[in-house]
Amino acid sequence: MSKSGLTSSESGSEERSEVERHYLEDDKPFQLVVRSKPRRVVFFRAKPITAYEPTPAQIRARIAFGMAARRARGKRILPGQLPPAAIAVREEMSGRSFGGEPRKPKWLKILELLAESLK
Repeated sequence: MSKSGLTSSESGSEERSEVERHYLEDDKPFQLVVRSKPRRVVFFRAKPITAYEPTPAQIRARIAFGMAARRARGKRILPGQLPPAAIAVREEMSGRSFGGEPRKPKWLKILELLAESLK
């Protein structure tokens, strides 16, 4: 036990302080959410932590989107349609996956931990 009365596994203070640091340093730590279905609802919520520290898959997706948008630059807009640049980005991004490995189910993680502890 530490001086705070928590064991090292219970404390998690480093992780919490990292999360708190983002919210304390941000001048706009909230988002305005507007939902219209099934009825109009408007509320504030805290920004998700991935707004401050995106996952590797989000970083890859953002880079790919930026590259697709840059290649689509300069195309002319036709009346009544999506802008040609938006169509080009949509076609280039459709079907692409940026995620890493799928998450293991919790029960499988626990079994693996038990197996390791028995060794």
